[in-house]
Amino acid sequence: MTKKFFGKTERGEDAYIYTLRNSECEAKITDYGATVVAFNVFGKDVIGGFDRLEDYLTDDSHQGATIGRVANRIGGAAFKMDGVEYRVTANDNGNCLHGGCGFDFKLWDVKEYSDNRICLEYISADGEEGFPSRLDTQVTYILSGTELIIDYSATPHGKTPIALTNHSYFNLDGFGKDILGHTLRIYADRYTAVGPDLIPTGDRPAVANTPFDFTVAHKIGDRIAETDGGYDHNYILSPKVYREYIGKSLGLAAELSGDEIRMSVYTDQDGIQFYTGNFLGNGANFKGGIKQIKHGALCLETQTEPNAVNSGIGFYRAGDVYTQTTVYSFEKI
Repeated sequence: MTKKFFGKTERGEDAYIYTLRNSECEAKITDYGATVVAFNVFGKDVIGGFDRLEDYLTDDSHQGATIGRVANRIGGAAFKMDGVEYRVTANDNGNCLHGGCGFDFKLWDVKEYSDNRICLEYISADGEEGFPSRLDTQVTYILSGTELIIDYSATPHGKTPIALTNHSYFNLDGFGKDILGHTLRIYADRYTAVGPDLIPTGDRPAVANTPFDFTVAHKIGDRIAETDGGYDHNYILSPKVYREYIGKSLGLAAELSGDEIRMSVYTDQDGIQFYTGNFLGNGANFKGGIKQIKHGALCLETQTEPNAVNSGIGFYRAGDVYTQTTVYSFEKI
């Protein structure tokens, strides 16, 4: 494991990149946002990111970041808890997206690290971005063979909503090309319908006979023209295959294939957000000066259903422990 200075945050803090390695792959993690900067496997870097910390400081696409306190959208940037309304940061057309100025814009403390493992911690203060109660969060990245294991733990000091995820952008064929030729299978029979503001309507229609049907693997570009600019939807998982990781049984949520590499996603979460980089194209160049393009990468974010807090879901009390585990597993085709 190596540690290298990455730059200074807007608050003047020193940020570093930590490189994890084994005989088969390499991951670069920065303590700014507990962010995956790169993941090299089978001779390719399959995760988007930037060469400079400055680009992460101004990035609004959440490249590779740990997302919290609540991932995805909260409608109207408000929720009620025990009869009290809490107003949180509105940063997405009047809604709260990914916790406002959330965990991905904070410097995390590195608690432990080795050649194949790093554990980072962030303490979110009571009232940060409008969320009640202090929250102590840890995320651990583990390399195992050609797999990246992400294990989360969060302990609240009082009642608060919690929903964490990772926001890595993948391109299995190399950045600079689009992902429309990638083949995808999602193990979900239903998806979360959303309105024009991307807030769930309350309907969970079947994917059958819609452009959202990935129950049988097919190319992402086959029916993307039938969507409103691309995919950005939560799928309600119904996995059939399970595998054990770090003592937990995780379901197979999705399989993504490029020309030479296949990625399988395992998780203990109920949903996965499939996003086709619909708003990429105006940000900083990716590593190596590669220009961003629309649909140049995709996300498969394991998660709680968007806006679940406004259905009374996802609240934890003092003494509770929130956990989440997701694995991105790679193999050569």
